[in-house]
Amino acid sequence: MQKTKIALALLLLTFAATAVSRSTAQSSNTAAIARARKEPHLRSPTPAEAAVITHYRQVIHEVLDQLHTDDWDESVDFDIEENVLVSNDPYVPLNLDQMMQCTYTVRPGSKLFEHDYASIYTKLQYTHDLNEMQELSKQLKFNRFTVEVHFDALTQGVNPPPGKNADLHLPGAAMAYRIHNYKYDKGESAVLLFGGWTPAMWRGGNEGYRYTFKHAFRDPAIENVVIQFDGAESGIENALQNVNWRHVNDALTP
Repeated sequence: MQKTKIALALLLLTFAATAVSRSTAQSSNTAAIARARKEPHLRSPTPAEAAVITHYRQVIHEVLDQLHTDDWDESVDFDIEENVLVSNDPYVPLNLDQMMQCTYTVRPGSKLFEHDYASIYTKLQYTHDLNEMQELSKQLKFNRFTVEVHFDALTQGVNPPPGKNADLHLPGAAMAYRIHNYKYDKGESAVLLFGGWTPAMWRGGNEGYRYTFKHAFRDPAIENVVIQFDGAESGIENALQNVNWRHVNDALTP
């Protein structure tokens, strides 16, 4: 009963992300695709492009699957569908009208929840003092993080800039930086760059790094991948340290 109350408190505090199943996300994407077909700059992928996209999706799913632990519940916010559309962006080889994004929320009753959250939620249940509630809420660690995955990015901002921001040197990543958290008012953020970013030109400002593609426009090629984390420090740090990031490079086109 006590664990049930704690779980309800977690939901009432609105720190939990909204659960979205893969089937729900795909149904939403299907409706979006139906509307997108009316856009003249979108088209169906060629067989060669479809093969590259399918391989990319499989590899990134395998990478994200490594984030599954007993401490975190996964919600798929966006995924790439079988009938994805391609944008005729003249600046990159391949560009889609979809992306991948997942949200991970601390699982009520898990070891992490019991260690970092349960005692504060219990105290919140039994107090009616508004000031005490506010103080307890300030002590709560942020309990969710998101992961966004994009490919064939033309530019990527890094703030603070590289000169004031040490590379994390993650095995497999061309570059990796902690960056300012723009998505939430708690937690941290990190961006991971895979592919041929090392010779990319730093232009500063909002543009940051500008990628130089080897493949031409409309080539069936994925040259780079960008993965961004935002939110709970414990989840992000666990991911940075324990995921096999080298596997992301298997999604790239030679």
